Amino acid sequence: MKLTAFFISIALTFSVATASSSDFSAHLAARESRISRPFTKSTNATDNGPLDGSTTEDLYSTNWAGGLLESPPVGQRFIDVGGTFVVPTLRGNDGAMSVWIGIDGGPNAPQSILQTGIDCYIIGGVNYFFAWFEWYPQDGFEITNFVVAAQNTITLRVQAVNSTTGIITLTNESTGQSGSLEVTAPDVDAALQGQTAEWIVEDLEQDGALVPLPSFGQVQFTDAAAFTGVVEDFASVGVAVDMVQNGGFVATSTINQNIVTVDYA
Repeated sequence: MKLTAFFISIALTFSVATASSSDFSAHLAARESRISRPFTKSTNATDNGPLDGSTTEDLYSTNWAGGLLESPPVGQRFIDVGGTFVVPTLRGNDGAMSVWIGIDGGPNAPQSILQTGIDCYIIGGVNYFFAWFEWYPQDGFEITNFVVAAQNTITLRVQAVNSTTGIITLTNESTGQSGSLEVTAPDVDAALQGQTAEWIVEDLEQDGALVPLPSFGQVQFTDAAAFTGVVEDFASVGVAVDMVQNGGFVATSTINQNIVTVDYA
């Protein structure tokens, strides 16, 4: 993947490292275990309502929870997505999750995702956080010198310059650190369609299976909006995605105007 650093703030130049499949416990040393996947529909719930039988427009996924814009206005594409969240403090048993925003990867455009966010780990009671970006299906890249701590306020932005070129921007509002990268698609098959936009808490994958989702309390995306270049769509016109595993909820989501709230279940 071509990487071009084009914006520097408070002397930040992003440094990146490739991430690919490896043992989950080795991440702290090798920084290679993070694997993000497109939306995967849960087989334990239907689109007609959640497991409790109430009426809802929610979608159900085994690996995603959050907000999803399923399609832009007719004849348009999502080209700019943004949102802000507070990094959660993880508690309890070992686990891993990722908090990110992106373009594509939803049910209507699963072939690619341009995404950026923060990986969150708890190992032996200690929290670890790593900034990253990815143009799925290529492996992700960790941004090794973007410093993140629990309770930091992070603003994310993903822009599609065209279908094969994008810009990702991360800002730590708590420290003032900020920077952007221009990235290109791994190949033409991964070209963006601009058909979905997301604000997601994701359960990560290791060796083909989901890792334990840690107890994260709540993640709330504020200023959650997507742009087509013509109109601005707030998350409120999208649908909430609940995470369902083994027949039960593990994370539930609500959307109110431009706020997407994800609660650990």
